Amino acid sequence: MDTLWTSGRSVLVAAAAGILAMGTPALADGWRPDVGMTDSQYLSDWSGFYVGGKLGGVWSDVHWTENFVEFTAPAGANMSPGGVAGGVFGGANLQMGNWIFGLETSFLGTGLNGTSRPNPVDTFETEIDWLLFVEPRLGFSWDRQMVYVKGGWAGGNSTFKAVGPTAGGQIATAKASEFVDGWTIGGGIEYAWWPSVIVGLDYQYINLKLSQAASCDLCLVGIPDFTSPDISGNADISLVMLRASYLFRPED
Repeated sequence: MDTLWTSGRSVLVAAAAGILAMGTPALADGWRPDVGMTDSQYLSDWSGFYVGGKLGGVWSDVHWTENFVEFTAPAGANMSPGGVAGGVFGGANLQMGNWIFGLETSFLGTGLNGTSRPNPVDTFETEIDWLLFVEPRLGFSWDRQMVYVKGGWAGGNSTFKAVGPTAGGQIATAKASEFVDGWTIGGGIEYAWWPSVIVGLDYQYINLKLSQAASCDLCLVGIPDFTSPDISGNADISLVMLRASYLFRPED
């Protein structure tokens, strides 16, 4: 698994270098330190609405604490699921000089799934199926390049499951799923490959507060209902994504 992630990150670094290399000729055409922005034919206007897709790698650290007598994890349960994530996004830009103000929403499928066995008899599992973001963006552009920072609200669907023996010796499964939310911050670089075709690379950090309350279906196997103080957790998630979008300019 470590070798896979090392290779994956190397590919992302190489992709980032390629995007920066593509931007070098345009930088030479569109920007001069002594005169600022020129009237180059490649001069880009970033204003408008855009839609696109992105694909990349995701890794995370998930920690659960629990006071549930049927399952024993005094130090909590820790897991570090990772994998591939992809999804769609859309937003709008308003350019004022070199500065770009925007708002972006995105939806990602993650398939994050991690397992922990803090003791020989109990197994804890966390799955985060998808993530949703609403993020204001602030960018700075020069000709066909833009760098930006972003941050805002994040949410997603989280499932927690614990499997282990009850006091009577039966194997029981406690499972709960709910919508959770938190916050995100990140940044990236974009390049106008053609006037309306934008490619880029960005990094995003997400923090989600996890708290679960299961249905009383568990009472059927002799396990009381979960309550918030019994099960709570936290997920720290990082994303590195390649992105491509189409910009609908005001004149289109």
